[in-house]
Amino acid sequence: MNEDLLNELTEMDEIHCVLNLQKEAENYLKSFDWCLKIKKSWYDSGFSSYDIIGVFLFEIEPINENVDDFIWVIVGDLPTVYLDKTVTSGMEAIEVYCDLMEDWIDNVKNGQSLEECFPVPSEPTIENADLLKTRIELIKEIFLTE
Repeated sequence: MNEDLLNELTEMDEIHCVLNLQKEAENYLKSFDWCLKIKKSWYDSGFSSYDIIGVFLFEIEPINENVDDFIWVIVGDLPTVYLDKTVTSGMEAIEVYCDLMEDWIDNVKNGQSLEECFPVPSEPTIENADLLKTRIELIKEIFLTE
């Protein structure tokens, strides 16, 4: 088979991973009472990588007008986060995600309160902060360096 042709095609494994990430992101959104229904979803393939990280934009039916109708979700082999519609692109979503996680990491390492941090579902230990830092550095290297 022509190698160039195979390199241009999307492998089914990648599609399977994306669908699994989408389902995980949908379940995450549905876990919040402010999300009544998911109307539509988009996958930003430029800022995603198989089952490591997926960046999705969802149009939802919110519980009231105080909740955004568009929500970004970042999901994968790392803490899941939602971001409001002030984020305007997949790249910005990754940047904000990294900032949120670095804030948690810094507060854990410095023994500071996590009250103002985005909730990370891990024990706030130095070991977990170091593991998360390694993942964030990899994400920044892959997606945010030119």
